[in-house]
Amino acid sequence: FCSLFVLSEGDLLLSDHRLDSAFLPASCNHFSQLTTTIYTSVFEEYNNQNNQINLKMDNNNSGVAIRRTSSSIISPTNSTTSNIPVEDDEYGEDFDLSISSHKRKQSGIPLEVAEGMTGGRASMEPSLDQIADDEEEGFISERRQSLPRIQSSSRLSSFPRPASPIPEFDEIFDGENRRFRYASSIKFLSTRNILILAFITVLAIVITIHTPSQPDPGVDVSRPVEADAPTEDGESHFEDVGPGLEFYTEVDHVRYYKSPDKMKEMKSEGPTPADRELGGMHVFKNVCLTNNIDAMSYENNPTTSLRGLIYFTRDQEHNSQRCVPCSNSENMDRWDGTYEDETVVKHKCGMNGLHTMYATSAGDWSNCILEDENTQLMKKFGQTQTPTSVTSVHFFQAPTFLLQFNAFDMESALFDMLMTYLPFWKKYEMNEFPFTSLISHSVKGCISHSHHPFCELLHQMAAFWEVQDLSWESNENTLYCYKTLYYNQVGYNRNLEHEGHVTKEVFGGLRENLFNRFGLPRRRTVEAREKAAAIEGQDLLGTKIILYDKTSRDETHWTDMEAVITEAKSLDKYKDVTFVVVKDFDDLSVAHQARTFNEADAVVMVHGQHMANAIYAVDGTSFVGVGCSGTVPLIGNPRFMELMDSNYKHVSKCKEDNEDDSEACTVCQDDDHFTMTQAAFEKMIDDVIHA
Repeated sequence: FCSLFVLSEGDLLLSDHRLDSAFLPASCNHFSQLTTTIYTSVFEEYNNQNNQINLKMDNNNSGVAIRRTSSSIISPTNSTTSNIPVEDDEYGEDFDLSISSHKRKQSGIPLEVAEGMTGGRASMEPSLDQIADDEEEGFISERRQSLPRIQSSSRLSSFPRPASPIPEFDEIFDGENRRFRYASSIKFLSTRNILILAFITVLAIVITIHTPSQPDPGVDVSRPVEADAPTEDGESHFEDVGPGLEFYTEVDHVRYYKSPDKMKEMKSEGPTPADRELGGMHVFKNVCLTNNIDAMSYENNPTTSLRGLIYFTRDQEHNSQRCVPCSNSENMDRWDGTYEDETVVKHKCGMNGLHTMYATSAGDWSNCILEDENTQLMKKFGQTQTPTSVTSVHFFQAPTFLLQFNAFDMESALFDMLMTYLPFWKKYEMNEFPFTSLISHSVKGCISHSHHPFCELLHQMAAFWEVQDLSWESNENTLYCYKTLYYNQVGYNRNLEHEGHVTKEVFGGLRENLFNRFGLPRRRTVEAREKAAAIEGQDLLGTKIILYDKTSRDETHWTDMEAVITEAKSLDKYKDVTFVVVKDFDDLSVAHQARTFNEADAVVMVHGQHMANAIYAVDGTSFVGVGCSGTVPLIGNPRFMELMDSNYKHVSKCKEDNEDDSEACTVCQDDDHFTMTQAAFEKMIDDVIHA
């Protein structure tokens, strides 16, 4: 039982050849006195016999071949047996003698070898000293006569036999005197001892199961324990965190929690500037994001650019409205600003695109928003958030960039997101991106597989290089949290008011990149186009004007555009002017839209998101926005036109005193439909040609 010996085929096989009387395991002391006596008798018998064996050999020969025996004992005290040459049981054609210690353990009795053989063969003459004990001498002789001899192989028969054969273990200990073997078998395996052993085993199992485990007195289990140790992908992790138990599965640096109650308490940090020299990007630690589902159905200007930020702290735990975000009625350009809704929700509102909510944990936030008073207040503010009931949490461990823009308006996306991000892109592409993943709730898979016009622009400009686009589930039960979140503030540089944030050099480099990636035919600068025309023998005469009336869409449109164009074509002054009418830009691919703007010398169109394609136009292009509203679109910003080396003219509703059509203006039937007189149209085209 103590792994010191086993009974096999009637012979005693020792499991370790270093046995002596001091080798008895301490664990055996727990057994009965009977077992201890049996083991002691085994080793006493072994040592008595082993100490009387004295193997004498001459050192005159260079090699030796001996018989292999199955029950010989190697003396644990013999230090001269480290290199005993033996012959293995199984050998091939190229049989050689081995002196390995490994085969020594498999062979037989250690011998001292005398060198002195002739012709490469070995001879040996082992001798065995007379055993002093007369009784032992008697049964050795008896065993020699009774036991069959092991026959040597033909290969071994070529070696001379020793004059005095070496006694086997069985020859030393005959069956009559090997009393320890049979005693151990019979006494140890008796019914009484088996029952005693079974009882002790069952008792030990019962005691082990019912003994309560005691916590380490040096660990305060009433407080959360940090778990920053690395975890292999797919590994389940358990950790004491006070009353609860943290449990998650981590795959590809994302921890998946099946319940918010299985998360340990988090403490949020930030915002801190992502770059001290550049504004507009902020870093948060240990926060969660929610989606504003009311924003996509706003009557005016629906948007996909609003998020809720769950900020974990105990500073607001007694505020019953801590989980309610402020309304979107104000321009919140600063995190630490003061806004009107703070008097209602009793906490800070956050910033544009990221409205703050407070909680002590994910479970606390989930419970808070389900309170009826808070649900009604969120509806009133147009700030209903998803998930509405948290049943699972995805906690992203890698630094993540929040890609946020209005997917319903390409022009807003260009100015709200890209004009803030551009200087960071220029800096990061020259060094290294501080984030390794990206998530976009505005458009799913924006930089990986989406064909949304703005996503395609980001993809073609390599806005994020090899940053991974994270996938997300469209359900109302999963909360997304981030260990490190980079937030590119929506609208930070919308009006280009931060001087030097986007330089002409950086913006020109972006456009050159896009021209090359889309394979646009016309060079960006006037100088480059003139040089190319001289090489190709072409002239730059003529003007190509792109016009878009939006008549195919349920929006503001120009009802008589084709009629005034037809009339203008018949006039000699416009014989070098090419009028191109686009029915619907949405029917064109992003690359086709880019090419259409690139080939134009002037663009005349109703106000709308497709004005953002101006980024693909060449320097010197004239842009005209036509409509009833006097609001100038974002591309009409003089700072943007300066970056483009272009010009913009806005055509809106005619004044009452414009009876002589001296001004280019529109006649509006209502806010959504307008016309132009022929004189007003020709005035507008003349201004474009001579601009």
